[in-house]
Amino acid sequence: FCSVSESEFSALLLIAGVCVAVDLTVNGGVGGTVELPSALGRLKVEDFDFLKWRFNGRIIAEMPSGQAKENLHAQFKGRLHPDFNLTVKELRLEDSGEYEREGMKEDGSQIPSYKIQLQVNESITSVWIQSEYTWDPENHTCAVRLVCSSSGGLRPSYTWRMRDQTGSSSRLHFYLSPAEGNVTITCTVANAVSQMSRNHTVRCIPTGDQTTGNTRAHIMMYAYIKI
Repeated sequence: FCSVSESEFSALLLIAGVCVAVDLTVNGGVGGTVELPSALGRLKVEDFDFLKWRFNGRIIAEMPSGQAKENLHAQFKGRLHPDFNLTVKELRLEDSGEYEREGMKEDGSQIPSYKIQLQVNESITSVWIQSEYTWDPENHTCAVRLVCSSSGGLRPSYTWRMRDQTGSSSRLHFYLSPAEGNVTITCTVANAVSQMSRNHTVRCIPTGDQTTGNTRAHIMMYAYIKI
């Protein structure tokens, strides 16, 4: 359990069972670019004796007397642009971790460190819907069960939209009458860096053959991406 006052830290993360305090959490996508802020306020380059950036405790860039030195860590070779802020290009999953800015002023006084937790995510690459359709002759309705799945991104959220109703789950179960005609349902999958949707249109057709009914219910299907 992590316990800390709001005035002490702006964010807390539980990583591998250890309570870790950070000042900022940033999300980035694989192959993209992020700029990690130094949070130095109105201070200028001439105010510093040096600035350093660490990744998981290891120095990856430093600026002695305003002259940037980078690529101090083989993992980031050619992908860093240190300034007051630190830009990381061509992001990789292994770039996820804690980045810490340190510094000292010209007068020898230490600048409070600033910690950023970077989480690099893969984008969602595809979304598909699996369905089951059963005709209930007693109630003259169809029981429709849909399951929305995706690939690419980790820990995605799922949202369904049908007419003016929404739901937050990867599964959807509802009843449909023949009089309602075609009904289009949208499943939207999202994570911190991407979003993708797929539409699925069903129609309730009375039948005694569930296999045939299932086939005839799937009249139309198409996908599109929302950025």
